Amino acid sequence: MVRLMVFDHDMTIVDSSYAIMAGFNYVAEHEGLPPVSHELTMKHIADPIPAFCEGLLGEYRPEWVRLYRERIAGFERELIRPYPDTIPVMNALRNMGIKTAVLSNRERPSSVLKNTGLDVLFDAIVGALEPFGKMPYKPAPDMMNALMSHMDVKPDETVYIGDSDLDIMTAIGAHVRGIGITKGIFTRDDFVALGAWRVIDTLSELIAITENENAAD
Repeated sequence: MVRLMVFDHDMTIVDSSYAIMAGFNYVAEHEGLPPVSHELTMKHIADPIPAFCEGLLGEYRPEWVRLYRERIAGFERELIRPYPDTIPVMNALRNMGIKTAVLSNRERPSSVLKNTGLDVLFDAIVGALEPFGKMPYKPAPDMMNALMSHMDVKPDETVYIGDSDLDIMTAIGAHVRGIGITKGIFTRDDFVALGAWRVIDTLSELIAITENENAAD
């Protein structure tokens, strides 16, 4: 039975790629570096912030990350857009009695969810620094394990949906079912090779999957 559905944030429930690209292009322009492309942003969008900075700007400098964070909130409010089916699907799942959560490699994802008004759709929001303190980044299963303990659900009652290899690896490491969504750079074949339990193209497909799983039980 499915009791808890956990969602990655970037490129799973929202398209945040243009906001992130704008933030790093602000840093690049400030530092006299080449501009960052959308293709490169998509390639590294699932990475933790140090690796993300290195992938986009060539190296990781804490001052670059500080500069990025000073400006990113404005870009997020202006450019992040939930996918059209995000809100209807979350409402439908909650009406079915399913608990919902976000689990992201962002350090404090609650702030961006508040900016987009999506925070009210989730029972828990988990990042590398909140709400359980400093946690290892995905694909380490620690954040997922802490979330399941907090929500009082078992691994076989939990599903994790995400757009990257890190999400499926996290699901496998935490012994939960992983669903790949083809909103990023990973294809259906990629997710199958990674060991995803299911692969979807849109969040709307989760309704039938949940109904079928819970009817079987």
